[in-house]
Amino acid sequence: MMESYIHNYKRKRVWMLLVFIVFLPAVFEEIISSFLDLDFQNDIWYEVIDTSIMLLFATPIFIHMIRENDRTAVHLQQQLQEKKKIQQKLTLSNIELEYNATHDFLTGLPNRYKLFQVLSRMVKERHELAVLFLDLDRFKTINDSMGHLSGDQFIKLVSIRLKQAIPLGAQVFRHGGDEFVILSELPNCRSTEIADAVCDAFQQPFSINGTLLYSSVSIGISHMPEHGTDEVTLLKNADRAMYRAKDQGGGTFNIFSNGTDEYEKKQLMLENDLRNALETEQLIVHYQPVVDLSTGRLKSFEALVRWEHPELGLVPPGEFIPVAERSGLINDIGTRVLESSCRQVRRWHSANEQIGLAVNVSIRQFRNPHFPNLVKDVLEITQFPAHLLILEITESMMQDDSESVRIIEEIRTLGVKLAIDDFGTGYSSLSKLGFLPIDYLKIDRSFITEMLIHAPIQSIIQTIIDMGRNLDMELIAEGIEEEGQSLLLAECGCQFGQGYLFSKPLSAEEIEMTYSLSTLVKVK
Repeated sequence: MMESYIHNYKRKRVWMLLVFIVFLPAVFEEIISSFLDLDFQNDIWYEVIDTSIMLLFATPIFIHMIRENDRTAVHLQQQLQEKKKIQQKLTLSNIELEYNATHDFLTGLPNRYKLFQVLSRMVKERHELAVLFLDLDRFKTINDSMGHLSGDQFIKLVSIRLKQAIPLGAQVFRHGGDEFVILSELPNCRSTEIADAVCDAFQQPFSINGTLLYSSVSIGISHMPEHGTDEVTLLKNADRAMYRAKDQGGGTFNIFSNGTDEYEKKQLMLENDLRNALETEQLIVHYQPVVDLSTGRLKSFEALVRWEHPELGLVPPGEFIPVAERSGLINDIGTRVLESSCRQVRRWHSANEQIGLAVNVSIRQFRNPHFPNLVKDVLEITQFPAHLLILEITESMMQDDSESVRIIEEIRTLGVKLAIDDFGTGYSSLSKLGFLPIDYLKIDRSFITEMLIHAPIQSIIQTIIDMGRNLDMELIAEGIEEEGQSLLLAECGCQFGQGYLFSKPLSAEEIEMTYSLSTLVKVK
């Protein structure tokens, strides 16, 4: 646009010069000479007249052109300044667009798109490269129990801590959700140092709205060139190694190996077989007695699912429950266990109508808005007394968000009791514990195991017992294996206990024989 303006101005100036300096003075001179009939003897007077006429026309034109030049110069200067401003704005906009396209909005970390850009460049330029794939342990529990806003705040705090933990020569990216990736240009042998530093960074709690949250991270590591020479393979193998670390309990790291392939095949086989197990009645329920520590009398049974695999034999819960959680089969398994155990214990009520039943509830079951109705339906179908049913939830499920409170209140409306399982190992807010209708606290077995060895553990157990009793909750100790543990717990005021000292989990048939329940009449 500016070039067109300059071109038009030059063409206009040429025409003005031709007309007012050449054409009009010549015409005007002829008119004056003809009109006045001038006749000079000396030619110099003709030159004087020519010059005067030319000056008469040229002077205003030159003055006009000088002014036009000034105005044009000013206009051009303004146009140049405006153009410069526009270019600066475009440059800033491009920088902002580039940043937004390559960085995560929530954390400010480089995002997945930037990760592939950098990783693609690194695999071409480097001979060694370590990829660390990170996944936060129990993030879904935090997100579900405390709400998505708190979950976002937690992710921000994690990103800050990761940036502080990694050394120079490594950079962290947010892969998405609760997954992060660290690329290390340091020697591959140092990748485990980075993983250790990241795991150590999670030893301290995160403070979210006054609540201290403890979490950990599972890390998978792949090395170039041993585990891949392109970005897709390196990320895939690091991801697979991460899942191996998660299945090992989390809070650790795992380096990819060929054994990971075999492990994944086994997990896939277990998932497929587990689906078949639901259809072919391979899942059975065992029952572990809960006794009164002061009298030794039977109080209730805890229902524990077991899998009798036709080829592998008895599959430990620690192997198939994580598979059920990941695949979503835990909902069907939980419903099956709840209904079958209610039916079984209801049959035993003809011999002892006070026997209670405790059933574990997974986070997936608990977060289902229809879960209270499902419990109601099971109670109606099995005719099981609601006041004898105890649903065991974890500390993470009782956080003070509206949905959790609603579900807890609806369950309590049915007359069903609630217990907090593995108490002392989670991140419950004690300030909220007294406002929720909880009937039992189950002291985690890790405290019971150490109570006779380390005196401070006894003080912790006593504190938990005193707190529970002050809140009108009854205490159940898990994992009792020695007589001394049982006696000391009773002295501290713990009412009930379970563990191998009393009985391991038994099948329904073994329970009937052990507790003389074999003559019961089945209840339809």
